[in-house]
Amino acid sequence: MAKYNQGRQSILFPNAPTITAWASVAGKKESEGPLGSYFDQTSQDTYWGEKSWEKAECHMQKTALSLLLDKAGKSMEDLDLVCSGDLLNQCISSSFALRNLKVPALGLYGACSTMAESLLVASMAVSGGFADHVAAMTSSHFAASERQYRFPLGYGGQRAPTAQWTVTGAGGLLLCPSGSGPQVEAATIGTIVDLGITDAGNMGAAMAPVDVKVRPY
Repeated sequence: MAKYNQGRQSILFPNAPTITAWASVAGKKESEGPLGSYFDQTSQDTYWGEKSWEKAECHMQKTALSLLLDKAGKSMEDLDLVCSGDLLNQCISSSFALRNLKVPALGLYGACSTMAESLLVASMAVSGGFADHVAAMTSSHFAASERQYRFPLGYGGQRAPTAQWTVTGAGGLLLCPSGSGPQVEAATIGTIVDLGITDAGNMGAAMAPVDVKVRPY
């Protein structure tokens, strides 16, 4: 019998894990925004020195993980698990970022919720006593996402006025049983909400019903 559930959707962690370190990297557009000074590293090159946008996203995730471990004073051998995901098919950015690192990995896909999902799964692993050092990560790249979900940027199609701009960036957190930092005490798992939004360019409208359900005005 489940002992730590609160209602049908929420979890209370019996041993609240601690976020002991965090790191993030971002692209040109993000560096020019109000959060620009908070990123650990940014690049004015959308390719990040790689030959494709997909490889650039993989590079960003590897960079974010390296920065995370450096800030935490840990090595790759210290990691018990990496929970990571991205927006591409088969979580390919995450898979290629970790393929040569020989670290246990769980690939996750939750679209815009992937960071929250990876944090939740990592917290369950640490709180349950299954791991001591777990990295929760995610990434996305505007150009790679456009190529997969709508059309390649080289096509030159006109963007709709309602179209959102997918972030170019990657970030990660390190969760441990104890330490200095914020603790994850509880989590709520969402349900699928579909009100029939069919405009592929307007992802904001597709996600708005969820926001209203979580935070009624």
